[in-house]
Amino acid sequence: MPTFDPELDLSIERLIEATPETIWRCWHEPDLFKRWFTPPPVEVAEVDNDLQAGGRAFVVMKMPDGKTIPYEGCFVLAEPHKRLVYTDALGPGFRPGAKPFMTADVHLLPQEGGTLYKVHVMHASPGGRAEHEAMGFHEGWTTTIAQLDDLAQSLE
Repeated sequence: MPTFDPELDLSIERLIEATPETIWRCWHEPDLFKRWFTPPPVEVAEVDNDLQAGGRAFVVMKMPDGKTIPYEGCFVLAEPHKRLVYTDALGPGFRPGAKPFMTADVHLLPQEGGTLYKVHVMHASPGGRAEHEAMGFHEGWTTTIAQLDDLAQSLE
């Protein structure tokens, strides 16, 4: 795991009461991904996640007012049931991204009682980190991870 830099990075972790394999399914299967990835009332309108190095990381989020926000990126690393690293600094096939904002490093660590789900989100500048935090990083990601926990438990 990269070294945490408090000026550039944000992190969150939670024990999810499900196996890493089940959590991986929730990332991999579009119908499951749509059920947990955004906090209400935001919805996932479209998803295309190709969980392999160089694979597309694509999500369209639909806001309550109908506005859509696309996220286009690339999976840099995909170790099934263990780790996902994705970024918008790169597009599919490792092509340079148009407007880099963040890189997320997700670890699935088996623990007694489930999986420690650790997320380390890195930004290029303190301003990018502050912007992400102001957008509601902690509240939003805590909500989505709780939704992931509930969904994963229901699949076990």
